Amino acid sequence: MKVDRIEVEQILLTHLEVVLKTKKVKHQLQVQLIELNVPVEEINSIISNVESVSNLDIPMLYGLTKALYEVTEDKIFNPDRYFGKREIKEAEIVLSQSVQERITLPIHFEECTKIKFDSYITKISIQNLVKLYDSQLIIYDDETQRGVNYKTNKSGSIVRTPIVNKASVKRIADKMASNSYFEDMITLNVFSSEVDPVTYNEESNTLIINEGAVISILDGFHRLQGGVVALQVNPYLDLELILSIRSYDHDTAQRYFGQINTVNVLKKERREELAQEKLSDKVVANMQRKSEIGKQIASSNKVSDLVGELTTFDILSYAVDKVFKLERQFDVLQVSDYLIEFVAYLVGSYPDEFSINVKLRGSHMMSHPLMFIGYIFLSHYMYENKIPLQKLSHYIDSINLEDEQLLNLLNKKKVLTGNKRIREDIIKYFDSIFRGVQCE
Repeated sequence: MKVDRIEVEQILLTHLEVVLKTKKVKHQLQVQLIELNVPVEEINSIISNVESVSNLDIPMLYGLTKALYEVTEDKIFNPDRYFGKREIKEAEIVLSQSVQERITLPIHFEECTKIKFDSYITKISIQNLVKLYDSQLIIYDDETQRGVNYKTNKSGSIVRTPIVNKASVKRIADKMASNSYFEDMITLNVFSSEVDPVTYNEESNTLIINEGAVISILDGFHRLQGGVVALQVNPYLDLELILSIRSYDHDTAQRYFGQINTVNVLKKERREELAQEKLSDKVVANMQRKSEIGKQIASSNKVSDLVGELTTFDILSYAVDKVFKLERQFDVLQVSDYLIEFVAYLVGSYPDEFSINVKLRGSHMMSHPLMFIGYIFLSHYMYENKIPLQKLSHYIDSINLEDEQLLNLLNKKKVLTGNKRIREDIIKYFDSIFRGVQCE
């Protein structure tokens, strides 16, 4: 080495602790170490205990230094400062051979169902899927994927990199590592112009990907990348994925990718409803299932008069999140039960105004979708002040539905989305209204 090893270790220890404090940089470092073929156990050791740097042999020490240099671009990590040309060459040879349990073709899949001559379905563990990828058996074919980005590396050369949403990969990895990710489907395409790509045995329901075939990922690249990162965090992750294996030529693979990416995309509001990532989402989901207006809560960003909808999931979730203090599942249960009862009193006191039959509604202002922000605020006010729900109508009757300020807030925008400031102003409006009501 050009510099005493102890000095190199001290530099790495000093700066590595700082680097690992930033989640984004930590994630990038993990990915870079994987790309350099630093073994999983070494990566886990470094991330969990920086002192383990002193136990690394020269090739792994070089790999760590190079990964840090690639991620941070800080010259203090430039391997050329510490390692001679021969050491670098030898280290790169060792790293290129260090992939553990490298998988080679042919590969056998048991319990595989044939859909048609070029389409099969089976399952695969995330461990084995990542091993396939680490063994460089799964490629990213940009012509049958989302394409590539073009970047310039340090030497000035143009390199092609997959189009990846890093935030999406991180979300998937976090869910996988915490065992909260539902089994999903990965689609691989196996092709070759020289050999039969696959062999299927009808009697044993086994599929073999033959030697000489090429495997590309048709759908699920972000899930695969998420799995790579998740296994760094949780090496014992137990997750089975649905595996779809296709044997398409280039043109068919392109058409398939086009098909799966032209299906109707979920609107943001519906996606958030299904994900239920906020505690307030869980409260509104309970209201959908159990309250009297459950079927009148729209999943989209607008209400339908044809089916008598009153407001949207997004509006209710926003209001609940703003006015109720939700910290744990216990709070979700308590607030859900209270709001279900509150809604029963509200609808029971004004059955026509909240009827599923729009024609029966007298004042459409009372059933305006944004009015439910006010109703949720009122529910919280009564809840906090221990006001009996029997007095609900007294507060509702205090609302002047012809107040110009209120009408301006409700009708300021024709659409119900992109109106965060209006929603905040509605909360302030009802705060001033209800806090001035005297109830005996």
